[in-house]
Amino acid sequence: MLQALWHNGQHNTLTRQREKKNFAMKLNIRAQTAQNQHNNSPIVLVHGLFGSLDNLGVLARDLVNDHNIIQVDMRNHGLSPREPVMNYPAMAQDLVDTLDALQIDKATFIGHSMGGKAVMALTALAPDRIDKLVAIDIAPVDYHVRRHDEIFAAINAVSESDAQTRQQAAAIMRQHLNEEG
Repeated sequence: MLQALWHNGQHNTLTRQREKKNFAMKLNIRAQTAQNQHNNSPIVLVHGLFGSLDNLGVLARDLVNDHNIIQVDMRNHGLSPREPVMNYPAMAQDLVDTLDALQIDKATFIGHSMGGKAVMALTALAPDRIDKLVAIDIAPVDYHVRRHDEIFAAINAVSESDAQTRQQAAAIMRQHLNEEG
């Protein structure tokens, strides 16, 4: 089955049946076969927020000599479908499901930003599926679900005001924003 799904440079859509949920989800991937056949583990490249599988294309081109490469469009990104659930455990499960669909037991994961956090979540979900893990450029912060509310309130306050100058708009925004160090 792996060979059937392994089309060099082609987009493939995998339909994955989930046991825990009663729906099928299609995840868009690009799979490339190693030019030099080694027994190296395949590499899964996971892009960051607002990205797509093309974002790590330079890495894919450099690594495909010695590794099978799987570039993934994460849920709600690229050509993968939109899904109301968007959190790191769900994204980690998507990665496990992708490995299952490709009949891959273990892989090396390289994740950038949001993708780095998704592959780190994979360590809790399925540590036995990880050969190596590289997390690139992730912020060591806990993002709060509603952390932009005060910014939106400030923007709305300026829109609803009769501010005529940049200084007036800035004064209104300062009333709504808590700017800590």
